[in-house]
Amino acid sequence: MKKLAIIFLSFFFAFFNTGCVVQEKVKKLATDWKAEGREYGKEKVYSPDDTIETAFFNLKINSITTESEIEGYVPEDIAHQFIVLNVTIEDTDENFESIKMLCDDFELTWADLEGETTFPEYQFYEEQLPDSYDLKYGESKTGNLIFITPRMVTNYQLKYYELWDDNFVGNTYYINFDIEQE
Repeated sequence: MKKLAIIFLSFFFAFFNTGCVVQEKVKKLATDWKAEGREYGKEKVYSPDDTIETAFFNLKINSITTESEIEGYVPEDIAHQFIVLNVTIEDTDENFESIKMLCDDFELTWADLEGETTFPEYQFYEEQLPDSYDLKYGESKTGNLIFITPRMVTNYQLKYYELWDDNFVGNTYYINFDIEQE
């Protein structure tokens, strides 16, 4: 009886594990088919000095500063500060006449968030990038992304992931940077 139970359990686990492998292969084939030649699934890590080349645009961080106040605005919590990322974004996707950019395309995270992210503040002063704007092929726009973060945090990661019109997720880009505490 024990031998029969062992044979049955061995067969069950072998079949179950094979089923998982088959499911993963089917999922990969479906994703490859949906990709239609688009790159996906890669996580690329950069420093602030790098120019990030995505499927749609190039991103360059021009400067990173912290501010306690911007034109009379202050974070609600006095233990927080503004992180100001001055960036230049250039449309490099010749397949489209223009691309729509949103301030929410970029997210910021740090260790205490444990993988969660925060989004930039919506535009409240002129030097910020607009909440939404179009970039024509070859055109660039420079402006600030403003985030509110705890003052005690010094290590950050800016995140962008490619999201196509058909909701296909391409690659994910991370820019690691540090700031000095005030």
